[in-house]
Amino acid sequence: MLKWARENGCPWNEWTCRGAAESGHLEILKWARENGCPWDESTCCCAAESGHFEMLKWAHENGCPWDERTCSCASEHGHLEILKWARENGCPWNSDTIIAAEGNGQIEILKWARDNGCPSYE
Repeated sequence: MLKWARENGCPWNEWTCRGAAESGHLEILKWARENGCPWDESTCCCAAESGHFEMLKWAHENGCPWDERTCSCASEHGHLEILKWARENGCPWNSDTIIAAEGNGQIEILKWARDNGCPSYE
């Protein structure tokens, strides 16, 4: 469908990659990037938020930018393994990671984040 839309002049932007990441459509994301679709930090954030670990790995390994939202989105939605991997691979974090864990009852993530030096909002 995306290929047809592009062939028929449909515009795309960063939201195209974001949508593929959020929905877990790795092949669509790959095709979009191969064909020049732009992406931004929201691609990694949406992959982390939705628990699409392989999507996040592929995006990061292929140069997709990320920011603190990747960690806070993983934290908010209970994806500890994604959070750990993101941090091991240099993803920045801030107090939003703690706030997201607290606000959503993610006790295991909260404990891990505090034990691993996540900045606090206090």
